[in-house]
Amino acid sequence: MNTWKTRTAAATAILIGLGLGVTAVATAAPAPEPTPTPSTSTATTTVDAAVAKQLAFMREEERLARDVYTAIAKLYPDNATQFTRIALSEQRHFESMGLLLSRYALADPSAGLAAGTYSDPALTQLYNTLMTQAKVSLTEAYKVGVAVEETDLADLKTALAGNVPADVKAVYTNLQAGSNNHLASFTALRDGKTVGVGNGTGMQNGRGWNSPQATPGSTTAPTAGQGMGRGPGNGTGQGAGRGGSQTRPADCPVA
Repeated sequence: MNTWKTRTAAATAILIGLGLGVTAVATAAPAPEPTPTPSTSTATTTVDAAVAKQLAFMREEERLARDVYTAIAKLYPDNATQFTRIALSEQRHFESMGLLLSRYALADPSAGLAAGTYSDPALTQLYNTLMTQAKVSLTEAYKVGVAVEETDLADLKTALAGNVPADVKAVYTNLQAGSNNHLASFTALRDGKTVGVGNGTGMQNGRGWNSPQATPGSTTAPTAGQGMGRGPGNGTGQGAGRGGSQTRPADCPVA
Protein backbone atom coordinates (compact mmCIF):
# COMPACT_ATOMS: atom_id res chain seq x y z
CA MET A 1 0.00 0.00 0.00
CA ASN A 2 1.39 3.43 -0.83
CA THR A 3 1.99 5.80 2.05
CA TRP A 4 -0.36 8.77 1.91
CA LYS A 5 2.44 11.10 0.88
CA THR A 6 3.72 8.73 -1.82
CA ARG A 7 0.20 8.10 -3.05
CA THR A 8 -0.48 11.83 -3.36
CA ALA A 9 2.72 12.31 -5.35
CA ALA A 10 1.73 9.45 -7.65
CA ALA A 11 -1.73 10.90 -8.18
CA THR A 12 -0.25 14.30 -8.97
CA ALA A 13 2.04 12.66 -11.53
CA ILE A 14 -1.01 11.09 -13.15
CA LEU A 15 -2.61 14.52 -13.39
CA ILE A 16 0.42 15.92 -15.18
CA GLY A 17 0.26 13.26 -17.87
CA LEU A 18 -3.46 12.81 -18.07
CA GLY A 19 -3.84 13.34 -21.77
CA LEU A 20 -1.32 10.70 -22.79
CA GLY A 21 -2.38 7.19 -22.12
CA VAL A 22 -5.86 5.83 -21.54
CA THR A 23 -7.42 3.61 -24.17
CA ALA A 24 -10.86 4.63 -25.40
CA VAL A 25 -13.79 2.45 -24.39
CA ALA A 26 -17.10 1.64 -26.02
CA THR A 27 -19.76 4.27 -25.82
CA ALA A 28 -22.09 2.12 -23.77
CA ALA A 29 -21.46 2.12 -20.02
CA PRO A 30 -20.83 -1.24 -18.32
CA ALA A 31 -23.83 -3.29 -17.23
CA PRO A 32 -24.54 -3.24 -13.48
CA GLU A 33 -23.59 -6.06 -11.16
CA PRO A 34 -24.96 -7.23 -7.77
CA THR A 35 -24.37 -4.87 -4.87
CA PRO A 36 -23.01 -6.78 -1.87
CA THR A 37 -21.94 -5.08 1.34
CA PRO A 38 -19.85 -6.41 4.22
CA SER A 39 -21.62 -9.25 6.03
CA THR A 40 -22.88 -8.54 9.53
CA SER A 41 -20.74 -11.23 11.17
CA THR A 42 -17.03 -11.99 11.17
CA ALA A 43 -14.75 -14.48 12.88
CA THR A 44 -12.23 -11.81 13.88
CA THR A 45 -12.56 -8.54 15.76
CA THR A 46 -9.14 -6.99 15.23
CA VAL A 47 -6.75 -6.26 12.39
CA ASP A 48 -3.06 -5.47 12.48
CA ALA A 49 -1.74 -1.92 12.34
CA ALA A 50 -0.98 -2.03 8.62
CA VAL A 51 -4.51 -3.13 7.69
CA ALA A 52 -6.00 -0.61 10.12
CA LYS A 53 -4.08 2.21 8.42
CA GLN A 54 -5.12 0.87 5.03
CA LEU A 55 -8.82 0.83 5.98
CA ALA A 56 -8.63 4.41 7.23
CA PHE A 57 -6.90 5.49 4.02
CA MET A 58 -9.49 3.79 1.82
CA ARG A 59 -12.27 5.49 3.77
CA GLU A 60 -10.71 8.87 3.02
CA GLU A 61 -9.90 7.99 -0.58
CA GLU A 62 -13.52 7.10 -1.33
CA ARG A 63 -14.65 10.33 0.32
CA LEU A 64 -12.22 12.37 -1.76
CA ALA A 65 -13.63 10.82 -4.94
CA ARG A 66 -17.17 11.58 -3.79
CA ASP A 67 -16.31 15.16 -2.85
CA VAL A 68 -14.55 15.85 -6.15
CA TYR A 69 -17.38 14.48 -8.29
CA THR A 70 -20.04 16.30 -6.28
CA ALA A 71 -18.17 19.60 -6.68
CA ILE A 72 -17.64 19.06 -10.41
CA ALA A 73 -21.35 18.35 -10.89
CA LYS A 74 -22.03 21.81 -9.46
CA LEU A 75 -19.44 23.37 -11.77
CA TYR A 76 -21.06 21.90 -14.89
CA PRO A 77 -24.79 21.52 -14.15
CA ASP A 78 -25.65 20.91 -17.81
CA ASN A 79 -23.30 17.91 -17.86
CA ALA A 80 -23.70 16.73 -14.29
CA THR A 81 -25.44 13.37 -14.81
CA GLN A 82 -22.42 11.07 -14.74
CA PHE A 83 -20.64 13.01 -12.01
CA THR A 84 -23.75 12.95 -9.82
CA ARG A 85 -24.40 9.27 -10.44
CA ILE A 86 -20.82 8.27 -9.70
CA ALA A 87 -20.68 10.54 -6.64
CA LEU A 88 -23.64 8.62 -5.21
CA SER A 89 -21.80 5.38 -5.90
CA GLU A 90 -18.68 6.71 -4.15
CA GLN A 91 -20.87 7.57 -1.17
CA ARG A 92 -21.85 3.91 -0.88
CA HIS A 93 -18.20 2.89 -1.23
CA PHE A 94 -17.41 5.33 1.58
CA GLU A 95 -20.15 3.78 3.70
CA SER A 96 -18.86 0.26 3.07
CA MET A 97 -15.47 1.32 4.40
CA GLY A 98 -17.21 2.91 7.37
CA LEU A 99 -18.85 -0.40 8.22
CA LEU A 100 -15.45 -2.09 8.23
CA LEU A 101 -14.01 0.60 10.50
CA SER A 102 -16.92 0.10 12.89
CA ARG A 103 -16.57 -3.69 12.80
CA TYR A 104 -12.93 -3.55 13.78
CA ALA A 105 -13.44 -0.71 16.29
CA LEU A 106 -11.20 1.68 14.38
CA ALA A 107 -11.38 5.47 14.52
CA ASP A 108 -13.01 7.18 11.56
CA PRO A 109 -10.58 9.71 10.04
CA SER A 110 -13.48 11.46 8.29
CA ALA A 111 -15.53 12.14 11.40
CA GLY A 112 -16.62 15.77 11.60
CA LEU A 113 -14.71 16.93 8.52
CA ALA A 114 -16.28 18.98 5.75
CA ALA A 115 -16.13 18.03 2.09
CA GLY A 116 -12.70 18.81 0.63
CA THR A 117 -10.89 18.57 3.96
CA TYR A 118 -9.21 15.41 5.19
CA SER A 119 -7.32 14.20 8.23
CA ASP A 120 -4.13 14.09 6.15
CA PRO A 121 -3.17 17.52 4.77
CA ALA A 122 -1.75 15.89 1.63
CA LEU A 123 -5.23 14.68 0.66
CA THR A 124 -6.65 18.15 1.20
CA GLN A 125 -3.94 19.50 -1.10
CA LEU A 126 -4.74 16.80 -3.65
CA TYR A 127 -8.42 17.74 -3.59
CA ASN A 128 -7.51 21.35 -4.30
CA THR A 129 -5.20 20.30 -7.16
CA LEU A 130 -7.91 18.17 -8.74
CA MET A 131 -10.49 20.94 -8.47
CA THR A 132 -8.11 23.48 -9.99
CA GLN A 133 -7.78 21.26 -13.03
CA ALA A 134 -11.51 20.51 -13.19
CA LYS A 135 -12.33 24.21 -13.36
CA VAL A 136 -10.34 24.62 -16.60
CA SER A 137 -12.93 22.89 -18.78
CA LEU A 138 -15.40 20.03 -18.88
CA THR A 139 -12.85 17.88 -20.71
CA GLU A 140 -10.31 18.52 -17.95
CA ALA A 141 -12.99 17.56 -15.43
CA TYR A 142 -13.42 14.22 -17.19
CA LYS A 143 -9.64 13.80 -17.07
CA VAL A 144 -9.81 14.34 -13.33
CA GLY A 145 -12.33 11.51 -13.13
CA VAL A 146 -9.97 9.25 -15.07
CA ALA A 147 -7.06 10.16 -12.77
CA VAL A 148 -9.05 9.54 -9.59
CA GLU A 149 -10.27 6.13 -10.73
CA GLU A 150 -6.86 5.04 -12.03
CA THR A 151 -5.30 5.99 -8.70
CA ASP A 152 -8.03 4.19 -6.74
CA LEU A 153 -7.50 1.07 -8.83
CA ALA A 154 -3.73 1.16 -8.29
CA ASP A 155 -4.21 1.43 -4.52
CA LEU A 156 -6.80 -1.35 -4.48
CA LYS A 157 -4.50 -3.62 -6.47
CA THR A 158 -1.76 -3.07 -3.91
CA ALA A 159 -4.15 -3.65 -1.01
CA LEU A 160 -5.52 -6.86 -2.51
CA ALA A 161 -2.00 -8.20 -2.95
CA GLY A 162 -1.51 -8.03 0.81
CA ASN A 163 -2.74 -10.23 3.64
CA VAL A 164 -6.17 -8.89 4.61
CA PRO A 165 -9.21 -10.54 6.24
CA ALA A 166 -11.72 -12.20 3.93
CA ASP A 167 -14.42 -9.58 4.52
CA VAL A 168 -12.00 -6.74 3.77
CA LYS A 169 -10.85 -8.51 0.62
CA ALA A 170 -14.47 -8.93 -0.52
CA VAL A 171 -15.15 -5.21 -0.11
CA TYR A 172 -11.93 -4.23 -1.87
CA THR A 173 -12.78 -6.55 -4.76
CA ASN A 174 -16.17 -4.91 -5.15
CA LEU A 175 -14.69 -1.42 -4.93
CA GLN A 176 -12.30 -2.46 -7.68
CA ALA A 177 -15.17 -3.56 -9.93
CA GLY A 178 -16.98 -0.29 -9.28
CA SER A 179 -13.90 1.79 -10.06
CA ASN A 180 -13.43 -0.09 -13.32
CA ASN A 181 -16.99 0.87 -14.30
CA HIS A 182 -16.38 4.49 -13.34
CA LEU A 183 -13.10 4.57 -15.25
CA ALA A 184 -14.85 3.26 -18.36
CA SER A 185 -17.45 6.03 -18.16
CA PHE A 186 -14.96 8.85 -17.59
CA THR A 187 -12.62 7.56 -20.30
CA ALA A 188 -15.45 7.51 -22.84
CA LEU A 189 -16.56 11.02 -21.87
CA ARG A 190 -13.01 12.35 -21.96
CA ASP A 191 -12.68 10.98 -25.49
CA GLY A 192 -15.88 12.68 -26.64
CA LYS A 193 -18.04 9.59 -26.62
CA THR A 194 -21.54 9.24 -25.20
CA VAL A 195 -22.28 7.11 -22.16
CA GLY A 196 -25.64 5.36 -22.58
CA VAL A 197 -28.50 5.27 -20.11
CA GLY A 198 -29.79 1.86 -19.10
CA ASN A 199 -33.23 0.93 -20.36
CA GLY A 200 -33.41 -2.71 -19.32
CA THR A 201 -34.93 -3.95 -16.08
CA GLY A 202 -32.95 -5.87 -13.49
CA MET A 203 -33.20 -7.25 -9.97
CA GLN A 204 -30.61 -6.34 -7.40
CA ASN A 205 -30.38 -8.38 -4.21
CA GLY A 206 -28.38 -7.36 -1.18
CA ARG A 207 -28.32 -5.27 1.92
CA GLY A 208 -30.01 -1.93 2.09
CA TRP A 209 -29.07 0.93 4.37
CA ASN A 210 -30.96 1.93 7.50
CA SER A 211 -29.31 5.33 7.57
CA PRO A 212 -30.87 8.47 6.04
CA GLN A 213 -27.41 9.88 5.30
CA ALA A 214 -26.76 7.93 2.11
CA THR A 215 -26.20 11.12 0.16
CA PRO A 216 -23.09 12.95 -0.99
CA GLY A 217 -21.74 15.02 1.89
CA SER A 218 -22.49 12.53 4.65
CA THR A 219 -19.62 11.33 6.85
CA THR A 220 -21.80 9.03 8.97
CA ALA A 221 -21.43 5.27 8.62
CA PRO A 222 -24.83 3.57 8.21
CA THR A 223 -26.01 0.31 9.67
CA ALA A 224 -26.80 -2.60 7.40
CA GLY A 225 -30.36 -3.72 6.74
CA GLN A 226 -32.03 -6.10 4.35
CA GLY A 227 -33.28 -4.65 1.09
CA MET A 228 -34.15 -5.42 -2.50
CA GLY A 229 -33.41 -3.05 -5.36
CA ARG A 230 -35.33 -3.09 -8.60
CA GLY A 231 -34.63 -0.73 -11.46
CA PRO A 232 -33.19 -0.10 -14.89
CA GLY A 233 -29.69 -1.30 -15.35
CA ASN A 234 -29.28 -4.14 -17.83
CA GLY A 235 -29.57 -1.97 -20.92
CA THR A 236 -26.76 -0.03 -22.50
CA GLY A 237 -25.75 1.86 -19.41
CA GLN A 238 -26.54 2.45 -15.77
CA GLY A 239 -29.79 3.13 -14.04
CA ALA A 240 -31.00 3.69 -10.50
CA GLY A 241 -32.37 0.86 -8.40
CA ARG A 242 -35.01 1.42 -5.77
CA GLY A 243 -37.02 -0.74 -3.43
CA GLY A 244 -39.14 0.00 -0.38
CA SER A 245 -37.67 2.71 1.80
CA GLN A 246 -34.11 1.95 0.79
CA THR A 247 -32.48 3.50 -2.26
CA ARG A 248 -29.28 2.60 -4.00
CA PRO A 249 -27.92 3.09 -7.52
CA ALA A 250 -27.40 0.00 -9.65
CA ASP A 251 -24.21 1.30 -11.19
CA CYS A 252 -21.47 -0.71 -9.53
CA PRO A 253 -20.95 -3.67 -7.20
CA VAL A 254 -20.67 -1.73 -3.94
CA ALA A 255 -23.06 1.13 -4.41
